[in-house]
Amino acid sequence: MNEPIHCCTGYLAGRALGHSEHRFEPLYVAVAAYSPDFDFLLRKVSPFFAHGVWTHTLVGMTAMTLTLSAVTWAVLALVYRGSPIAFWRLCALALLGGATHLFLDAFTFYESAAADATHHMYFWPVWNFPWHINTMFSGASYSLRVAVEVVYSVAVAGVILFQ
Repeated sequence: MNEPIHCCTGYLAGRALGHSEHRFEPLYVAVAAYSPDFDFLLRKVSPFFAHGVWTHTLVGMTAMTLTLSAVTWAVLALVYRGSPIAFWRLCALALLGGATHLFLDAFTFYESAAADATHHMYFWPVWNFPWHINTMFSGASYSLRVAVEVVYSVAVAGVILFQ
């Protein structure tokens, strides 16, 4: 899925927990939902960090969650002289955002097995299976992937605009 949909899905997940749009939590879950794609910044440090590889595993997403939570907690503690949100709560909200990201990325489509070889292997190193719509469902086409993204994007926009 595309970046705005990752953020909007995270925002809606934060809202589904009962937080109003003016609270910090929905924004934080939206940032956490986009955080696995921060690997584009890591790639500038080392070519070892390609997009969709390390940060798109459960281990990598958890590491991103802990990093985001620690930085956020430290900044909140400095600004408010003690964080108004507990560290464990920040971790739980970030895990929710990261989980929405991995769920949506399961609807990606890779044309060849070579391009598919290292992306979105959520359970690596235990299981080397790339989670894409065409690896989970052998009959899935790129047109189906596009249709899913369009329908989902319109639904998310509708929920945000009309709720």
